[in-house]
Amino acid sequence: KQWYQRRVPITAGVGEHANDYKQIQAKEKLSELQLRVRQLLEQVDQITKEQNYQRSREERFRFTSESTNNRVLWWAVAQTSILLLVGAWQMRHLKGFFEAKKLV
Repeated sequence: KQWYQRRVPITAGVGEHANDYKQIQAKEKLSELQLRVRQLLEQVDQITKEQNYQRSREERFRFTSESTNNRVLWWAVAQTSILLLVGAWQMRHLKGFFEAKKLV
């Protein structure tokens, strides 16, 4: 069985680039100045949307960082507590051992 390969080019416009301003100008009978103002307003809108997206990403990242830092802090506190408790238990155990052997 023979396979055929086909390439299909896809062009997708995103944001302000998705609009064909020459077609809009002809359809709505806009002057060059009106068209340029419209383009600038759409650019400002895109910039505002991008800023809001970046703010939400930064907020999510900050929350993740603070959560991770909090967990690291409590892990360090738990490790230190366990280390101190094991050290105290070993000293008590060794003291009892040496007293039982009458070495102290």
